[in-house]
Amino acid sequence: MYYRAIYLLIIIICLNSTCYGRFHSRFHHISINENEISSRHLLSFNLINSIKSYQLVSTNIQLHKYFTIENKTHLYAVQSLDREYLCAEQFCSCLTQCSLQLKILSQPEHQIIFVNITINDLNDNLHYFRSNEIQIHIPENTNIQHRQCYRIPNVEDKDLPETNQFIYQLIGNGSEKFEIDQTIGNDLCLRIKNHPLDREERHQYDHLWIIVTDKQQQQDKMKINIQVLDVNDNSPKFLTNLTKVSVNETFTGELICTQAYDPDEGNNGRIIYSFDHFDDKLTQFLYLNNETGCLFILKSLLLTSIDLIPLLQLNNHLLLTIRAQDCGSRMSSTLPAYHPLEIIIDDINDHKPTIQVRQIISSIDIIKNNSQINIIENTIGILAMITVDDIDQGIYGQVQLNLIVQTSNKKHRQALQLKSTSMKHYKIELISPLDYELESTIILFLDAIDGGGEHSRFIINIIVDDMNDMPPHFEHDHYHFITNIQSSSPSSSSTLFDSTIVGQVHATDPDVSTTNSLIYSLNSNLFRINSETGQISLIEPLPINMTDQVIIFNVTVSDGEHESQTHVTISIEGLNHRPEFEKDQYFFQIDENVPIRTVVGQIIGKDVDLPGTRRGELTYTLRSITAYSEFFFHTSHTGQVLVTRIPDAEQQQIHQFIVTVRDHGTPPLSSDAKLTIKVNDINEYCPHLVNFSSEPYIFVSRQRFKKTPAEKFSYRLFAFDKDISDQSNITFNLLPSTYSSAFKLTTNGLLTIDDLPLKLPSIIELDYSLTDTFFPEPCIKQDKLIILIGDTSIDRDYLINEYEKQLETSQHQRLITQKLANNKRKKQETIILFLTFSLSTSVIFLGILCLLCLFCCRKQKRRNRQRSITTKSSSLINPSLLEDSKQQSPHSFITDCNGKSSLLPPLR
Repeated sequence: MYYRAIYLLIIIICLNSTCYGRFHSRFHHISINENEISSRHLLSFNLINSIKSYQLVSTNIQLHKYFTIENKTHLYAVQSLDREYLCAEQFCSCLTQCSLQLKILSQPEHQIIFVNITINDLNDNLHYFRSNEIQIHIPENTNIQHRQCYRIPNVEDKDLPETNQFIYQLIGNGSEKFEIDQTIGNDLCLRIKNHPLDREERHQYDHLWIIVTDKQQQQDKMKINIQVLDVNDNSPKFLTNLTKVSVNETFTGELICTQAYDPDEGNNGRIIYSFDHFDDKLTQFLYLNNETGCLFILKSLLLTSIDLIPLLQLNNHLLLTIRAQDCGSRMSSTLPAYHPLEIIIDDINDHKPTIQVRQIISSIDIIKNNSQINIIENTIGILAMITVDDIDQGIYGQVQLNLIVQTSNKKHRQALQLKSTSMKHYKIELISPLDYELESTIILFLDAIDGGGEHSRFIINIIVDDMNDMPPHFEHDHYHFITNIQSSSPSSSSTLFDSTIVGQVHATDPDVSTTNSLIYSLNSNLFRINSETGQISLIEPLPINMTDQVIIFNVTVSDGEHESQTHVTISIEGLNHRPEFEKDQYFFQIDENVPIRTVVGQIIGKDVDLPGTRRGELTYTLRSITAYSEFFFHTSHTGQVLVTRIPDAEQQQIHQFIVTVRDHGTPPLSSDAKLTIKVNDINEYCPHLVNFSSEPYIFVSRQRFKKTPAEKFSYRLFAFDKDISDQSNITFNLLPSTYSSAFKLTTNGLLTIDDLPLKLPSIIELDYSLTDTFFPEPCIKQDKLIILIGDTSIDRDYLINEYEKQLETSQHQRLITQKLANNKRKKQETIILFLTFSLSTSVIFLGILCLLCLFCCRKQKRRNRQRSITTKSSSLINPSLLEDSKQQSPHSFITDCNGKSSLLPPLR
């Protein structure tokens, strides 16, 4: 601003000198820069002093607020002059510079003086774009040779163009493809620079900015969005390479979808599919969706179809061509794409193989599926002939037959064999006989499979007929029956003898035909057998002298061709007498907690029958009367009653049973007696106090004690013993202490207080004992009674807390003492362990040292022995050496285990 003021002063001085020199003219011109005249600034000339008065008479009265004449001789500018504002208010014409004309009237001459003021434009306004963003659409096939221009809005600047010059710059992603140019009329223009645009490569340039910079380095920018317009410059291309497809001749539905791709946009990229050179007869079979390119089979492509056969090649090949054309302008240069398609129609296996079976054994007859064939066992030879056929041609007409034998018997599985006689003929042979006794029914599955996987099954049920080729056999190799001599005697009411059945044998025959025709027989003069049922009975009563005897004989069974035998032993028992007990009732006692298998007692029954016979053999059983007693006791075969679970008198003290003794006669006889077992109680529990459930304290209120001084304070203690005998026989005893004079405790547990201690509140501990009355060893238990004496419940809570603190302190001290004792014991154990380890290590080290010394001694002895042998051998070779050595060494040396030599005195 300082330099600008000096510049204006120099201009004003020069203008004044000029004006003074040519004031006589009526026309004057002043040229000033805009916004460079401050308020009340003298213009570049003065009026003539001889003229007394001047007055502005401009036609535009609005100019009077910018100019004024003071002192009648000086022309002043009242405020700064802005060219752009004056142009906007139409004070002046603004095509180039702003020019104003002032009219000054001189008095008294009434002469008009014209003052023309030219306001020079300065670059005092910022340039700008009218919009922040513009959109430009450019076709992708634009020819860059023609330098086609796309108009861009010019920069707006209120200053004159010649005042400032602009530099334009294009930046952003893709700016290398475009340039900014100015036309002859100074319009802005966007041109493609080097390579033509390709929408398929890039369809939009949305990060371009045009930046304009003036001389003063002031900038403004505008975003340019370039949209590349599509043209139909690409031909469709098929993406699928599949040219051959196989289809079943009965298939209908979607077969294949051919897909073509066109990178163009809109209709230029939309593809329509169609057949090329398509026969109209195929329309009933095929349909092509012109939008998706999917080929559908509307009707089965049967190779036997009359309409399809003329269109086929190589009997089952159908050749098609699919054309893909975009929907762009027909004037475009794009060409359709063609896709050849060869459909191979596969023949299907629509016929199943057939199986025909002819039976050879027993008769030549055609067998139907799932039929039954009866074969007698032990038969061999050709069972059946099979013929298989399939009317399909080629591989579908080739049939393979397999035989599956459904049986659980390995012998039968290997007995049947399928053999091929020709291409379509087979036979089933029985190479080993079938056995009815092993299996009576066999199922054969004939599975025929053609080359297409079609399957047929033929089922033959073979029924093996039985023949009598197996002997019958008894269920047991030996039978033993028992009869009583009394049961074989004739009835007293009749002299006739009723046949007594002793027993029955039973035999079976694997042969079905002879199962119901088995005949039993035996050879005995005392017994007979029912030939059909096998029941053995007496022929006549047995004499009494046969008591306790044994009769042995054989029973034979026959099916008419084969026989089998078994041994039968019959023991004849004498008259059976009932066993009896010595007593009707038995009573045993046992202490509780005795171990298992402890003998409680023994029950003995008597029987007059011989001890060595079955009727003299006795067995004992117990049946409990009281609940759960059967779990605690049982009896052995000798009558001993044993403990099976440890008894507890507190749970159940009396156990009652019915004991039964039974013999093994025919029929068996028994007797009963009553058994009572008492479980004696032992002193296994000590009595304990039951007054206290949670807090073992007795609180005595001094206020209550004062109110009734005549009455003694009393407190009843109750004790309990789990032992049955001592539940109510418990004796209390107060042990001697400092409070024995004030507190009394009776044997039945009544605690009384005669006098209270002086110090209140206080805690008193009384030692007492509980003794049960068990004989001979009663249980004595000692404990403490904690008596709290105070006035209120607050004293009671205080005393309880104090007592618990004392218990905790004593327990903590006890733990510390125990811990110290444990630490001391651990230290002692560590020292003993260390000494033991050191001693064992020393012993091991000494042992190793002794072994090394022994080894060194033996090694040194071996060396000395070898040296002596070497010396003797040398002396034998040269005896003079030995003489020389004797003469030269009158002394002898001895070597110890460490290899050291010592001198021995010479021999005299």
